[in-house]
Amino acid sequence: MKSYKKIAVLLTALSVIGMSGCKKVLDQTPKSNVTPDVLASAGGVIGGITGVYSDLRNLWGTEGFLYYTNLGVDETLAGGGASNGGVAFATYKNYTNNVADVYNALGGVFNIAYQDINTLNGVLQYGPAAFADVPTRTAYLAQAKFLRAFYYFHLVQTFGAVPLHTTFINTATLSDSRAPIAAIYAQIIKDLTEASAELQNKPGDNGSPFAGHAATKATALYLLSKAYLTRGWSTAAQPTDFQNALTTAQTLINTKGAYGVDLYQNYADAYTPANDVTNKEDLFAIEHSTDTKYGDFTPGASGGKINGWAYFFRPNYPTVTANYPASTGASVMTRDLTNGRPFFRVRPNYDYVNNVAFADRTNDYRYWNTFQTTWIANTANVTTPRGALTVGADTAIWMPPADPGEAKRASFKGVVFLPPSVAAGATGSNANASNNTFFPSVKKFDDPNRPSVNDPSSRPVVLFRFSEIYLIAAEAAFKLNDLTTAANMLNVLRTRAAFRTTNMPADAVAKMQISPGQVTLDFILDERTRELYGESLRWWDLTRTQSLIRRVKQYNTEAGPNIQDFMTLRPIPQTQINLVTQGPPFPQNSGF
Repeated sequence: MKSYKKIAVLLTALSVIGMSGCKKVLDQTPKSNVTPDVLASAGGVIGGITGVYSDLRNLWGTEGFLYYTNLGVDETLAGGGASNGGVAFATYKNYTNNVADVYNALGGVFNIAYQDINTLNGVLQYGPAAFADVPTRTAYLAQAKFLRAFYYFHLVQTFGAVPLHTTFINTATLSDSRAPIAAIYAQIIKDLTEASAELQNKPGDNGSPFAGHAATKATALYLLSKAYLTRGWSTAAQPTDFQNALTTAQTLINTKGAYGVDLYQNYADAYTPANDVTNKEDLFAIEHSTDTKYGDFTPGASGGKINGWAYFFRPNYPTVTANYPASTGASVMTRDLTNGRPFFRVRPNYDYVNNVAFADRTNDYRYWNTFQTTWIANTANVTTPRGALTVGADTAIWMPPADPGEAKRASFKGVVFLPPSVAAGATGSNANASNNTFFPSVKKFDDPNRPSVNDPSSRPVVLFRFSEIYLIAAEAAFKLNDLTTAANMLNVLRTRAAFRTTNMPADAVAKMQISPGQVTLDFILDERTRELYGESLRWWDLTRTQSLIRRVKQYNTEAGPNIQDFMTLRPIPQTQINLVTQGPPFPQNSGF
């Protein structure tokens, strides 16, 4: 990318590592002078790809990225700890102005994406000369093709028409322009089609150069299916897009054994830390570890290249007092490793989450596998007006999704928080309303293995899950008016959603099945919430399906009054526009 600080690629972190060390996909030693000669060497190719993988840590898992992927939608609201920029994303207030946090988040995406795209262009342009061995060369270049398509797909979904560059740029210029959306999608699909044939079947398979969570054929098939699906909804749609999306998704489902991917019987097992290394539902993830060099780990960090998913969705539970809502009395809970660091950046939108998406909490167990609603007392000598709390035995905080009843609340020794609309109609004591500080926590991303309570997570940030391929297939089939196939795809996930290890209703699976006549776009979107709540996908789900404005107005009372039709794209960062000083000015997206 010329004017968009593409010359910054000369400062990209590259790993010049020996072939024997290339299994460590994130090993890095910064190199400050990337030239065609470097990129034509084995070390330059390996280092270029490794540097791109490392750069992904600057995006997914960070706070700014969290805001623009998870806020301003139907399923979430801003938490009380959200920054001004986070609130702008969540409510669309002051959103069109040059709000520092908003533009820093989006500007970071532009800078990192185009810097890395240029590195990948260099790898693809000069890298073939680095390897005489054809299988090795093919495996490396396939990684670069996938990553380039991954970035362009992210950009075109978010910003619409963006510059398209496929050759290496090592001289900065001051002009640039947008490419047609059709051209961008054509390049994405070309790269992914080739990558899906050339990538390794499994990480590290048969001596493949990258292990861990690096891209595989299954990764590329997933993204290829989603690219077809997304283009099918767009102005660049091709007549066969939805059929290609469905066929590609079904190819991945039917050949899952070859790629070592599948669904767990228990939804919770897809998220347990014990399965992080070899999770069969993880199609693509960003590596993190507690290694300060190779894992970019900083103890106690709250910013930078962190995975903050373990605490961004967490309420400020240590500030709940024994006499709540009065501020008197001791805190009923102490911050600990089990319950995590409370950042309270994002909270559930109760009216949608409880009453629509997760309305069935008897047969569908995904609500209970997604949210933490109880906090077990961990602080000695705490007494509420209803009795003394016993550490390790009594529940200190309870946030049920429905009112358990006046008698049960009155006898409950801890503090009860009800959904606001439920609390408004409750009678009797201990019927506190949840708010932007106290709300159910998302527990899927918990990391109990952090060295210290304030440390960021060292778990991988999972971007693509195998379960989503069924949702992609269902959406494509719906667009083809093949409601039978759509229902079949959804029922695979709904069958799994009924499973629990104890007290499973005998008829839960039967009650979870849907008929073709029940398949609608809104049902699919609700199912996506049930399956993938909080996973940095929702804004794109709604913009892709042309549902953002309608559903935000319908379900989000904080954002609904402010959202406008043009907000289905994010604004181009003004700092990027300002860099184009020669030729036609670089246009801002309409409305901003």
